[in-house]
Amino acid sequence: MHHGSTQQQSTLERGQRLATILIAEDHLDSRDALKALLEAFGYHVLEAVNGRQAVEIAIAQDPDLILMDIMMPELDGFEATRQLRRNDATHAIPIIAVTAMEGAHQLAIQAGANDYVRKPVDIRRLVAKVHDWLQAPPS
Repeated sequence: MHHGSTQQQSTLERGQRLATILIAEDHLDSRDALKALLEAFGYHVLEAVNGRQAVEIAIAQDPDLILMDIMMPELDGFEATRQLRRNDATHAIPIIAVTAMEGAHQLAIQAGANDYVRKPVDIRRLVAKVHDWLQAPPS
C-alpha cells in the first residue's frame, strides 16, 4: 500500500505542480473573490494590495502569472507592469491587466501586459485566459 502512495506523489511532482498566480488588487472584496475563484480551480494564489507590493512579490516569489489591476495606490498597474518588464527576473511572466477604465486595455498592452479583462470580470472568460496563458510556451 505504501508503494502506491509514493508512486502517486512522484506523478504529482512530475509537472503537475500547482500554478501560482499573483493577484494585484487594492479592493479587498475583488481580491477575495478572485482568490476564491482561482483556488477553486486549483491554483495557488499570492496577493498584493498595490503596484509596489506586486513588483516586490513578483520578484521574490516568481509567480507563473499575474492578474494586475490598473487603478491602485502607490504604483498603478501600468507602472508596475513596466517595472516587471524591465526586470530580468520577471520580464517573461504573463500579465493580464484587469480594468474598468475605458480605453485602458490599449495602455496596458503598451505598458507590457500580455492580455486584459474588463471589470466587472466575466468569470468564464478570465478563467479561460488564465488557463490559456499558463499553457502557452514560455517566450
